Amino acid sequence: MDNEKPEAKAEQNNSAAESTTLSRRRFLQAAGAGALAVSSAAPLLTASSSVRAQGKQQVVVRGLGGAYQEAMDKALYKPFTEATGIEVVVQPATAAQIRAMVEAKRVQVDVVDLLDVALLSLDKIGALEPIAYSKMKYTNPNDIQPGVRHPNMVGNLYFATVMVYNTDVFKSANHPKSWAEFWDVSKFPGARTLADQKSGAAELEFALLADGVPKDKLYPLDVPRALKSLDRIKKDVVKWWDTGAASAQLLERKEAVIGAIWNGRAQDLIDKGAPLAIEWNQAKRQVQYWSVIKNSPNAANAQIFIDFALQPKVQAALTRYIAYGPTNQAAVKLVRPEDAAKLPSMPDHFSVGFDQNAQWWSDNLSTIGEQWQSWILRRT
Repeated sequence: MDNEKPEAKAEQNNSAAESTTLSRRRFLQAAGAGALAVSSAAPLLTASSSVRAQGKQQVVVRGLGGAYQEAMDKALYKPFTEATGIEVVVQPATAAQIRAMVEAKRVQVDVVDLLDVALLSLDKIGALEPIAYSKMKYTNPNDIQPGVRHPNMVGNLYFATVMVYNTDVFKSANHPKSWAEFWDVSKFPGARTLADQKSGAAELEFALLADGVPKDKLYPLDVPRALKSLDRIKKDVVKWWDTGAASAQLLERKEAVIGAIWNGRAQDLIDKGAPLAIEWNQAKRQVQYWSVIKNSPNAANAQIFIDFALQPKVQAALTRYIAYGPTNQAAVKLVRPEDAAKLPSMPDHFSVGFDQNAQWWSDNLSTIGEQWQSWILRRT
């Protein structure tokens, strides 16, 4: 969620934001390699320092930039401030900075909004506070999907990596409808794009599905088999994308005519008139999570913020601005029908997709990174 990450204006915003904002790619590179030394990113909390100087109540939230941050601002940040008087300060922070803050007990970011694999890596080092479910007033914790309700992290939204194709090249009745067909370049020719490991995770699951592995038998991933499957289309992949913005640009500019990208990014382009469509079959679902960083300066406000963010009306409102699905089951009935059709957590889409095993990826991230780097540099 990368929500998240979902672009003419939005993509321009992303290009600027991604140079300073913690992306899935940058976080997982650091977490996977264990290279969590202090980053050379821009100094933290320039904005929040001025807010603190004015003596205002605040909560500092790690932001993602682009269309996702714009959606959060409309559905969550502004309504939260109006309701509570607590100002939301959106601040970029790298994984290296977060870990350094925790270890030095000089934490400057209160709330993180991160991919499941990334937060599991932080939780391993004791960087996260327990979620105060018993004190929630805006949200009934029992309404949150049980599978995303954990002691130190709670699901914010569902997103998915989906097959996206150019409708000028592939007509609706004749486009790839499975990853096996995506791999069939003779029947469905054209430049492809898939995620690089630098994006957070290479598409090993899709490679195994293309090679005949059932979606309920994917884990533990057979990495050598997945890479051998990827060998078959390596020469047809015009670019292995490393950011959500890059993936969307490749399809928008027709440098690739079919690819696997985050559904929100794709939907944003489709809504703006791009000749693209989504195939939901065998989509890979993931979860974006909220957590409170241990020893954060505004921990009480952070808990209130997460409580407010999870309530049905806020989660439903977010779907109006970006196509990511609620984790609060009570929010589903508040989602407009025209928005529901675009969400990965809606029943029709949910039934044909599968969930990425975030724990497996967290446990194997470093090893996968080494194997991927060796494979990507090898000539076909």
